[in-house]
Amino acid sequence: MESHKLGRRVKELEAFFSFLSSARAEIRYSAMPVERIVEKHGKNQKFLALCSQYCRQGETFPQAWEHGIQDGMTATGLKAQDLDYIRDFGRGFGMTDLEGQLAHCQLYLGFISNALTEAREEKEKKARLYCMLGLFGGIAAALVLS
Repeated sequence: MESHKLGRRVKELEAFFSFLSSARAEIRYSAMPVERIVEKHGKNQKFLALCSQYCRQGETFPQAWEHGIQDGMTATGLKAQDLDYIRDFGRGFGMTDLEGQLAHCQLYLGFISNALTEAREEKEKKARLYCMLGLFGGIAAALVLS
């Protein structure tokens, strides 16, 4: 389970990194509203799909973002710092002019890139360990019971 959680964290961070890259490109080349960007590029993550749905239901973007995080970020394996980055990104997304939004996306691309590098290293180091501990724990239990 712990090994799976490490892999899930990497997958979630990769998906959010991809979303940030796509959002930056949309802002630069089409100046699309943030609600449409989330709707267009957020299909790979549950919380972004929920955010888009809440926007269609009439919630403001910051409310929909927070609501999407609360409802869609269960069992993702993300650490508190990862969630803080995602939450803080949404609070500033769409709040400034074009150049400010590009800088905002670039800043969070850096944060998520660092978190992703850390998550990959942690997965590489610990995933095998957790699998082996589970295997040896099962063997030990079998020996004790027999």
